[in-house]
Amino acid sequence: MTENKLDLIFKAYDIRGIFGDTLTPEIAYKIGYAFADFVSSNEIIVGHDGRLSNKEMFNAVASGIRKNNKSVLYIGTVPTDVVYSLSGLKELPGVIITASHNPKEWTGLKFCDAGATPVGVESGLQEIKEKVSGINIDIEIFDNFQRQDLVDTYIQHLNSIVKPEYVDKSINFGIDAANGALGSVLEDLKSSYDLKFEGLYLDVDGNFPNHPADPSNIKNLKELKDLVISEKKDFGVAFDGDADRAVFLDDKGNLISGSLMTAIVSDWLYEKKENLKIVHNVNVSPSVVNYLSEKGISTIRSKVGHSYIKQIMRDEDADFGGEHSAHFYLKENYFADSGILTLLIFLQILSEKKLKASDLIDSYKFPPSSGEINFEVKSVNESLKKIEDSFNNTFDKLDGISYFSQEYWFNVRGSNTEPKLRLNAEAKDEETLSQLIAKITNIIKV
Repeated sequence: MTENKLDLIFKAYDIRGIFGDTLTPEIAYKIGYAFADFVSSNEIIVGHDGRLSNKEMFNAVASGIRKNNKSVLYIGTVPTDVVYSLSGLKELPGVIITASHNPKEWTGLKFCDAGATPVGVESGLQEIKEKVSGINIDIEIFDNFQRQDLVDTYIQHLNSIVKPEYVDKSINFGIDAANGALGSVLEDLKSSYDLKFEGLYLDVDGNFPNHPADPSNIKNLKELKDLVISEKKDFGVAFDGDADRAVFLDDKGNLISGSLMTAIVSDWLYEKKENLKIVHNVNVSPSVVNYLSEKGISTIRSKVGHSYIKQIMRDEDADFGGEHSAHFYLKENYFADSGILTLLIFLQILSEKKLKASDLIDSYKFPPSSGEINFEVKSVNESLKKIEDSFNNTFDKLDGISYFSQEYWFNVRGSNTEPKLRLNAEAKDEETLSQLIAKITNIIKV
């Protein structure tokens, strides 16, 4: 196996590739074998999302684990955070086979060590890659793995963090599951919390027949927005393909950005705990970070990506983590991200405050922001250099390039999972923001 082929699929915090092309069952088998070698535990939790390739991928990964004399705790089709939570509860390493929001042809893997400890390029993924490149063994893929249903254990864990009695049963909201993995646990969640909602695309379907499972694209929120407005819902929530990410709309159909949700949850936690410490990534709006800092909340900046945020949260014993991309992390959830837990927390916040979502949002007066704008480019590095050369002053380079001025801020970085450049910006007013976006767009497209 050439190193270049592995370079295509090993990303900063997970593995992604096109099934049968860059990521084959044979490679998946070797990855399973290598991960079993990497961890010290004798048993590994393995789950997957609802992709069409998942059975082949699972059999390959699980067979590789078995080849290395480790046992597989197979939990079937589940959201990613089920693996993280069970990894914490059972003190076992875990693998989730998923390509998150990527198109249906894609597949991938995310890892954690025992206790939901993150595994990224700087915390084991590079070592796993090196192990894979050196493996030369006969490949024998089996299909005789028995599934164990541990969803009840997961739901009980959620109950311990957000108690069902803390959620107002009259709150009526909309859910767009995008035919992703959320549907595999939604009925159990509904039963436990007596949730009242109207759902879109709740069936798990790896063809993603209705729209891409990517709530960061505003186009994919249109039907949810229409549902919230037409049916007078209290709010709406959209999940991505593996349900570790949740994007919210208020009762008027307005988007609640990941930055704003970071502020909302941080404020709520701060009411309950002094000396709150949060971690945020580089594209959470500076106005949100400044707002939290001025309140006395300790804020720590991180690169984008779940493995980076989780590691910093562990190192700093932080209480909460927020990403502008709508990944949210909680200490009580083994520092892991969970779209489902974020939904439950938001329900508890609305229940306690007895406010409409739009009134809660209106209480925050942050300047206008762009949301995430994506560009397909031939060379990420060349595009970043062109942007850097077009502005005065220096750039912060923790992750991509960040520019701070009194009138505006922006971060531009290459995606860790797709051949794209991602722009997030904030400005003192809409006109300045529009001019800034137009300027950066023209630079990139020249």
